[in-house]
Amino acid sequence: MAEVLITLAVIGVVAALTIPTLINNYQEKVTVTKLKKTYSILSNAYQLAKIDYGSIDTWGFYVSKSYTDDDGNVTYNNASSDNSRKFYDIMQNYLKVTSACLQDDRDCYRYNNTSNPRYTLNGSLFSSGETIPILNLQDGVSIAGFWWNGTIGDFAVDLNGIHGKPNTIGRDIFFFAIDRKYGLVPYGKILSVNTFANTCVSANPQGFGCTAWVIYNENLDYLKCPDELSWDGKHKCD
Repeated sequence: MAEVLITLAVIGVVAALTIPTLINNYQEKVTVTKLKKTYSILSNAYQLAKIDYGSIDTWGFYVSKSYTDDDGNVTYNNASSDNSRKFYDIMQNYLKVTSACLQDDRDCYRYNNTSNPRYTLNGSLFSSGETIPILNLQDGVSIAGFWWNGTIGDFAVDLNGIHGKPNTIGRDIFFFAIDRKYGLVPYGKILSVNTFANTCVSANPQGFGCTAWVIYNENLDYLKCPDELSWDGKHKCD
C-alpha cells in the first residue's frame, strides 16, 4: 500500500508539472492555426472585393485621426466610424458573417473599459472600443474597427470573438493592414510601422507587430523569451 501511495504521489507531481505545459502548447497551436486560417480567409475576401470594387484606396475613405484625453483614453474622429461602415459593407459580401455591429447600432455587445476591456501586450488598457464597429464571423472570429491613414488601412481580428478573453493584442487580438501594393499584410514584417522589433519584443511591447511572427514562425515564443528573438536571428526559444 505504501508503494502504491508513493507511486501515485510521484504521478501527481509529474502531472502537475507537465499538464499546464501541455495545455499551453495546445492553446498556442490553436492560436497559430486559427490566425493562419483567418489570414487566408481575409486575403481571399479582399482579393474578391478588389475585383468588384477596385483597389482599396478607391473605396472612398476619409483620413482617420485619434485623440488622447487627459486620462489617456483614445477616441477617434467620425471618419473612423464612417470608414469602418464602408469597409464592412463591402467585405461582409465575401465573408460568412453571423452578425454586424456598426457604429449606429446601440444595443450591440462591444469592447468597453469596464466589463469587456482590451489590453496591449504590456498589460495597459487599450482604448474603450465602445463605438468600434464589429463583424462577427461564423467561425467565432470577430473583426474590429477600421483605420485609414490615407494610403494604408488597418483593423484587428479577435480570434475567440469579443466575448472571449484575454482580449489582449498579441495573444488573441491581432492586427492586419491593407496596402494598395502588398494587399492584406500581417503587421510585423513588411510595413515599416508596427514592426516585430518595436512593438512585440521591445522593452514596453504593445503587441501590434506580433501578427506576422505567429503566421510565419508558427509560435508565440515572444511571450516566453522576447530578448532572444529577432526576424534575422533566433525564431524559437530553447
